[in-house]
Amino acid sequence: MKLEDFLMQRSEDKQKRLVLEEEVLKLQEELDGEQTLNRVLHCALHGPPLSHPCLLSLLPPQVQELFSELEMVEDEISGLERKVEELKLMLYKERAQTREWEMRRRQWEQNQSLFRAGNQSLIEASRSQNYEALRKEKRRVRDRRASVGSASDMQRWNFTKTDGEIAEMSRRLSRRSRIQSIVNNESGIQKPNELSEQLLKCLIGIFLELKQTSLEKEGSSSVVPKLTLSCMNSKGFMPKTSFNCKSSALFNYNTSHVDPYCILPDIDGAVRDVGPYKNFIQITRSSLDIRRLSDCSNGIEKLRKLMHQLCDVDLTCLTYKQKLAFWINIYNACIMHAFLDHGLPSTQEKLLALMNKAALNVGGIVLNALAIEHFILRHPSETKHGPAYEKEMLLRHAYGLGYPEPNVTFALCRGSWSSPALRVYTSEEIVNELERAKVEYLEASVGVTSKKRIVVPKLLQRHMRDFADDMDSLLEWIYSQLPRSGSLKRLIMECLNGETKSLINKMVEVQPHESEFRYLLPL
Repeated sequence: MKLEDFLMQRSEDKQKRLVLEEEVLKLQEELDGEQTLNRVLHCALHGPPLSHPCLLSLLPPQVQELFSELEMVEDEISGLERKVEELKLMLYKERAQTREWEMRRRQWEQNQSLFRAGNQSLIEASRSQNYEALRKEKRRVRDRRASVGSASDMQRWNFTKTDGEIAEMSRRLSRRSRIQSIVNNESGIQKPNELSEQLLKCLIGIFLELKQTSLEKEGSSSVVPKLTLSCMNSKGFMPKTSFNCKSSALFNYNTSHVDPYCILPDIDGAVRDVGPYKNFIQITRSSLDIRRLSDCSNGIEKLRKLMHQLCDVDLTCLTYKQKLAFWINIYNACIMHAFLDHGLPSTQEKLLALMNKAALNVGGIVLNALAIEHFILRHPSETKHGPAYEKEMLLRHAYGLGYPEPNVTFALCRGSWSSPALRVYTSEEIVNELERAKVEYLEASVGVTSKKRIVVPKLLQRHMRDFADDMDSLLEWIYSQLPRSGSLKRLIMECLNGETKSLINKMVEVQPHESEFRYLLPL
């Protein structure tokens, strides 16, 4: 019995020992796990967990995923902190600028009594009989100011100025405009938009009178054809230097089959309707006699008075639509006045030189056509530094639209063969007028040849980025703008159907720009 008890007791002790060893192993594993977790957490406190992949791999998948998300959150927090610092810096700069403007405003208020005295003197002068003499004196002072926009003026003007000096110049322009507005109200000068419309109508009237004078000089009593330029034959465009239609029997210029941009005839000899352009009046070099300008005494006298009023115009309170209509009219008037002042250019180089000379005094600042187009009406230049950019920013601050209107492409008329028709634009209907100008120009200038090639004017290609990204999307844009009832939309669709993108560029024919003098005027 004693031996059996001894063996049983020994067996129980052995079993207990095994149980204890298993518990020790479990505890050892738990200890190892806790030590590993401790090392990982210690590393996490002193650096990103993912920087220790050997330790991270020891963790469960869920913990690894949490650590990955934690690192992403930390990166986002760091990015937000950087943005907060940048915003703080911008806020500091804005506050500094605000303090600077506040100091200038207080300085202006201190001198306000002097300005009132100057305003009162101007008002009294405008009421007096010597107002014309005062305006002549003001114009003499303005003549000393530099002309904005020409290449030579960019060299003369010292535009190595600080932002504060540029802001000071802009403030002076605004101050002078306020003074001039008081004078304008007292003297009955027209509003800016009415003035621009009257100015352009006056110039158009002079050109029509010169055209009529020229016709009378030639002794022509019959109706002169509206369009006398050559048309495109089936083999392509005629040379740029040729402007005589060789086969007058093919086209009757007094019917609806008129082709102002030489894109007809169309497929199978059928001539499509080019829209309202077929009825427009045409003024060409051969129909205009600039030498007889002295015979238009009434129109010239009215033009002189309107240009005097333009020197005193106030543009500070115009809306976006009013600015848009005003500057389009002034641009077109600027070109027309340059033709009267300098004559008709005979080459492309001379036309560009004329664009540089074409300038008008608007509110005391002399602006040429190039400055109006590129500094006020169109997109800002890509160059963000230099005297030219500073000059552009000054003009945009004083006169700019705020954001450009792409459809001005169809309103700015350089008086060349490839230009759109010349129109007078009003602030009330400027959006509808620009839309109509766009559609009518596309109808008249885009064509389809007998070889299924789509003819696109150079003007659209040059300003393609205002409407599309590439030639493929430009064709789609042209198609979308054309009226559904017109045959041109159907012809373009027939060309585009079944063609791959690689072939679309090959089926486009860009009509070269022609600088020969011509104006197209709606009836």
